[in-house]
Amino acid sequence: MTSGIISVFVWYYFRSINCAIISFASGVLIDLDHLVDYYTSHDFTFRVKSIYSACIRLDLDRLYLVLHSYELIALLWFSIYLFSLPDVWKAVAIGFTQHLIFDQITNPFNPFGYFMTYRATKGFDTKLLLEEAGK
Repeated sequence: MTSGIISVFVWYYFRSINCAIISFASGVLIDLDHLVDYYTSHDFTFRVKSIYSACIRLDLDRLYLVLHSYELIALLWFSIYLFSLPDVWKAVAIGFTQHLIFDQITNPFNPFGYFMTYRATKGFDTKLLLEEAGK
């Protein structure tokens, strides 16, 4: 829902339906990185309900969350401005950024939990990351 609301603002700001769609898609599809975490902890399945349930319960050995990373977002924004990338790239960055900020607010992680380097120092260990967050 958040991606949809933000995408309306993206459309209004850029006056581009393509930017709005891309912002929405990137804000939703960022969650595809959960598949990596699921499949490193569980057997292969196409059962979306099983995957979703395990990810919601954090029934995962490791939290790599490759796309859920402030470092990646910073690199994306830096590249946009360094190389003067077109508005569609800004729309991607907006989608990723709003998703990450919303996750930061609503999920049970240490404030540093969405930094890839922090998760790496903890071995991407789900239990350790949740214990440090007091969960």
